[in-house]
Amino acid sequence: MKTVIEFIGEEPMENLITSLNFKMERAVMIGRSSVIDELGDRTRRILEKYCGIESTDFYKVDEENLDAVKARVREIIEAEIADGNEIYFDMTGGENVILTAFGMVADDYDTPMHVFDVEEDHIVDLGGSSDRSIFHDVEDRKVEITPDLMVEMHGGRINYGLHKDTKAIDDEEFAKDVAKLWSVEEKFKEEWNLLSIFLREHMMPERSLHASVETEKARSALANMGKAMNTLAELDRLLDALSEEGLITDLHRDGGYYNFSYKSQGVKECLRDGGSTLELYTYARERKEADYCMVGVHLDWDGVIHETSGIDVYNEIDVFSIKGNVPKFISCKTGKMSPSNTLHALYELNTVATRFGGKYARKVLVTSRPVADVYKTRALEMGIEVEE
Repeated sequence: MKTVIEFIGEEPMENLITSLNFKMERAVMIGRSSVIDELGDRTRRILEKYCGIESTDFYKVDEENLDAVKARVREIIEAEIADGNEIYFDMTGGENVILTAFGMVADDYDTPMHVFDVEEDHIVDLGGSSDRSIFHDVEDRKVEITPDLMVEMHGGRINYGLHKDTKAIDDEEFAKDVAKLWSVEEKFKEEWNLLSIFLREHMMPERSLHASVETEKARSALANMGKAMNTLAELDRLLDALSEEGLITDLHRDGGYYNFSYKSQGVKECLRDGGSTLELYTYARERKEADYCMVGVHLDWDGVIHETSGIDVYNEIDVFSIKGNVPKFISCKTGKMSPSNTLHALYELNTVATRFGGKYARKVLVTSRPVADVYKTRALEMGIEVEE
C-alpha cells in the first residue's frame, strides 16, 4: 500500500496535506500522546471521508526522549517495510524532536521525503531515495478545500440552518445595487446606522416595499437620535441620495407624510440593517478572488448541531473565503466604534479565525470608519489586517 508517514502536530492542515494532494492508501501518524488523543479520531475521519485512506494507525511517542523516539521511529519504518508497504515521509509540521529523530535514522532507509509549503500550495522533494519519488510513483489527486472541509478539519461545522436568506447576492442586478448602496454609505458614514434605525423603527413597511411615516412623527423621532442625523433636512439629504441611485422610488414629501418604495426586498433589508451593505459589498469583492466565498456564516464550535435551540455554541463570521489551502475570516464593522468595541472586535476575530482556520488563517477587519493607530498596532501584533 502507498503509505504516508506523517508527524502529527496541532495544525490539522499540515497533518492532512499529503493525503489531500496525492492518492495515498494508508497513513501512519507519529506524535505526542496529547495531540493524538485530541486530534486522532478527527484526523482518521477526515482521511477516510475526504481522502479515501483505507487504514490509519497512530503511534504515541515521548518527545522528551530523543533516543526513545529514534528507536520507535525505526521500529515503525521497519514494520511498514516488512508489510510490503511503499512508504513516503511527509516532513511538514510535527514536533521538532520527532523530526530530528527521523532525520537521524533516515539515512538507513531508501525512502523518499517531501515537505509542503502550505500557503503557496507547493511541495518540495527532499530526496532520500535513489529511485522513488512521490511525484513519479504516486498518482496526484487534489481534494478541494471547501469551507465545510476547512471547518470540519478544525472540529467545527457550518450551521446552514441559521443562515439568513437576505445575506446573499443572487443576481447581477442586486450586485449592482449593493455597489450603489455602498457608494451612498461612503458619503454618509456618520449617518448610515442612524438611518437604518430610523427606517427600521419608524418607516416599517407591512408586507410590501412601500414605506410611509407622518412628517411630524418623523421630526419627533429624529430629534431624539444622534446629532449626525436629527433633523428632517438631514433625512432629506439621505433619501435624495438613495433616490438618485434608484434604490428607492416614488419619493414624496407632501400631505404631511413621507412616502417611498424600496427598489427590491434585498435593498430594503440592506437599508434596514446598517451592517449588511458593508458585508455584502465586501463579499462581492472577495468572491472574485477566492475559490470559495460565503457571507453571514454561523460556525458551530463542537461540530454537533442540536435540534433544541440555545444549546449550540457558535460564532458568526461576516465573510469567510478560501484561496487554495488558506482560509480568510473577515469581520465587517459599520459606524464609529468605541475603544472597548474595537478591542472586542479584534479579539473575537482572532479567536474565531484561529479556532476554525488554524495558524494559516488570514484575519481581516473591514471598517467603514477610521481605526485609531493604537488599535491598528494591536491588530498588527495579532496578525490582523485592517482595511478602512
